[in-house]
Amino acid sequence: MPASTPAGGASATPDALESDLLTKLSATSALEDLQENLLSSLHRVGWTERITNLATELLRAGRCETFDDMMEAVVASAEGRAHPALGSKNSEKNGDATPNGTKASKSNGTKKGNAAGASHSENTPYDPVKYIEEVDVRIPETIVDEGVRGLKDILREMVDLEDENTSNGDKK
Repeated sequence: MPASTPAGGASATPDALESDLLTKLSATSALEDLQENLLSSLHRVGWTERITNLATELLRAGRCETFDDMMEAVVASAEGRAHPALGSKNSEKNGDATPNGTKASKSNGTKKGNAAGASHSENTPYDPVKYIEEVDVRIPETIVDEGVRGLKDILREMVDLEDENTSNGDKK
């Protein structure tokens, strides 16, 4: 999304514009507030719990031996990429994903019943390997959209943004 010069400024290069924006952003708490709001939203939809459970199960199951290995596997899962510690079903699962971490057959990537640490039915015992291979820890599209809107709101206060939907270049 192209941006014009900052309000009240005359930056001529992209580097100068970026520097101006970073300077102005560092003088406010806007990004910290956005980060706090997004983390709260992720917590409300259970994403932070799924991340914690996946990390715990990767270590418990012996799929990862070090913190760095576990972090690499969790990040790969969150990005929708295959990773050896995540098992063979992981690459199949990620092949049918839609953009930004939503799946047609799951609501925000949660499976009913068998999340790590959650109670499960007596007919279906908890299987940590199955959990590791099937849990979806990608950030839900609604949270990504919320972050984009928040960032646009912050930037609107500092620059004139050209609306990507206007064909004649009129500024919003």
